[in-house]
Amino acid sequence: MNEATVTPRMRRVLQRAAEIGRERTGTAFVGTENVLRAMVDDPDAIASQVLEELGVLERVRVMLDQIMSGSEYATGSNRIFPGRSG
Repeated sequence: MNEATVTPRMRRVLQRAAEIGRERTGTAFVGTENVLRAMVDDPDAIASQVLEELGVLERVRVMLDQIMSGSEYATGSNRIFPGRSG
């Protein structure tokens, strides 16, 4: 089994994602929304640069704010999706 190499940039993004999770849920939950938020908030991240070039960076930020501010944003393992079973 190969181990993934964690670059300094990746470590920084994951640490920021954990901080975002802690701010929003009280735990250092690292979910996809948190990782994406950490990347789009980092002007040096390729993700934010690509989204900026496409002209959608601010819209992605707004959408993430909407997703992450809802009452269904509890934790990754305890999320409730209104209208969905499972």
